[in-house]
Amino acid sequence: MKTTLPLALAALLALPGCAQNDEPALCNLSLPGEAPGIDPLLVPVGAPAAMRVDIATRTLQCESGKTAQAPDTATAEVFDPENHVIPSEVSLQASGTVATLSFTPTVVGRHHVILAFTPVGGIRQLGVYAASHWAGAPSPVTLPLPRCGQLERTAHGLWLCDGVALRSPSDRPLRLGTGATPPDVAVSGNVVWVVGDGRVRRYVDTGSELELTGSLLLSTTTGVKVIQSRLASENELVVLDAELLHRFVFTDTGVLESPTPAFWATGQPRIPFGLDSAVGLLVRAAEDQVLVVSQPGPIDNSTACAFKVGADGAFLPEGLLCALVRGRPVGMEDGILWTQVGVNIPTLNAGRMLHRWGISEGRLEERNALILDASIAVADAPLRGGFTVPALYAVPRKATALTRPRVLPDRSALGLELMPTNMPLAEGARATSPRFHWGGDSRPTVGFTTVYEQALP
Repeated sequence: MKTTLPLALAALLALPGCAQNDEPALCNLSLPGEAPGIDPLLVPVGAPAAMRVDIATRTLQCESGKTAQAPDTATAEVFDPENHVIPSEVSLQASGTVATLSFTPTVVGRHHVILAFTPVGGIRQLGVYAASHWAGAPSPVTLPLPRCGQLERTAHGLWLCDGVALRSPSDRPLRLGTGATPPDVAVSGNVVWVVGDGRVRRYVDTGSELELTGSLLLSTTTGVKVIQSRLASENELVVLDAELLHRFVFTDTGVLESPTPAFWATGQPRIPFGLDSAVGLLVRAAEDQVLVVSQPGPIDNSTACAFKVGADGAFLPEGLLCALVRGRPVGMEDGILWTQVGVNIPTLNAGRMLHRWGISEGRLEERNALILDASIAVADAPLRGGFTVPALYAVPRKATALTRPRVLPDRSALGLELMPTNMPLAEGARATSPRFHWGGDSRPTVGFTTVYEQALP
């Protein structure tokens, strides 16, 4: 006889009336790995929230044909991130197969929920994430350019989008490259660094024009291959490709120089990460020191290898051993690295965490973390374009906005902030940096980029 296999809660493994006395045992029952919520367990703070939680999506049956008993009573306890119990209500619907939980979160962060069912069903624990409202610009800027992969802006307000400079949406764009592939651009204040067309160029945004202040032919030095990461200051550009760590310096005499690059990939295979398969990222550790972060193996860990500027101006490896960092890279900011432990696979949710690392005495030190329940996941994002903040979405993917992690005062646990729009989750449809959140249309002739400016920390 064919047995109907259910999706059920862990607590329903021992349902009475299904494997009692001489009756046959449950057949091939496996626990679901998917998020327990029928509705997303990601809600805005300060507003009443009601969400349905799956008790059993199908009636459990044994080979005897008997139907499993469903709970008829439910209670709930909700603990906020500071471990205070907050008022809540729970009710059962659909013959006891669905519970509706209602409460109003007043504190940003993960809320711990304990649901208890009788006479069967046991106890179910889950996390509900309360996110703060969008704190950035209330309205976006729309650039008349196909959706930007790489987006920067100078202190004087000049937009840089995939190698195109634009003062305002109504101005004429200025292309900084001539090839089919856009040049790589990095910005520090009003200094704009451009790598492309066989050269490195340094510009200064005067507020009215982009003034070229230095240029270096790459044919006169070791060439730069596909750029993985870059760090820019007003007088230095550090570039990481798949093999070499390059340093370009604008001297006091107004000359652009390039010391001998350092090999950072010493023959070990590197596991690519991110949507664009990056093999390494740069994190600034000090004025004369950078860390190269990579994944040397398939395990869920990364390494951070230190390089320091030597007497001849070139980067030299500092020490023989690289520091171990938990998780794979999912984002980086100025002096900050984001990593994730675990993968976004429903059956492998145990132990998933989002970690935020900062710099302490030249090394990465964990500053904050966020537990990633099955009800939330980190969106895959390209990392080679520049600073990237992880974006998180609710599971199941219904009409909920993306969120970004935020550091909360006096708390090691991260909070979440709602993004301003429900931009599509399709690959390349949205991007988040420390300064901007943007999306748009990538078609060459009718494309556009919609940009929201982030609130400063």
